[in-house]
Amino acid sequence: MSAATERAKPLANYPFLREAGGLLFLSGVSARQKDGTIAGVARQSGATNYDVAAQLRAIIANITESLQSLGGSLADLVDVTIFVTDMADYPAMNVEYNKWFASDSPARTTVGVSQLPHPDMVIELKVVARWPA
Repeated sequence: MSAATERAKPLANYPFLREAGGLLFLSGVSARQKDGTIAGVARQSGATNYDVAAQLRAIIANITESLQSLGGSLADLVDVTIFVTDMADYPAMNVEYNKWFASDSPARTTVGVSQLPHPDMVIELKVVARWPA
């Protein structure tokens, strides 16, 4: 089993995903791009602006790519945990999330955290999916 090889490499020794008991457990998925940059970050005149919706779109693309490499799709997700660094982003994150998932979608939990592994990350997802049939 191999996840998409085009994703950015993990920063430590862990797999993108692991199968157990017919489920796929994806390691924390961020908006980190193949070149190491973080999507949804704009720097202008010494200020940095973070777009939680743009980061979530990039995360969804990374999840989709991983699942598609195994013949799956977002429809195979059964559980999503969302980590956000600023709960003020919760409404904007929900608007973007609802574009991808309907009410009969995966179970979901959202947790506010003080920081993520990179200072430009404002959101990260941990997901579990069914093994694609």
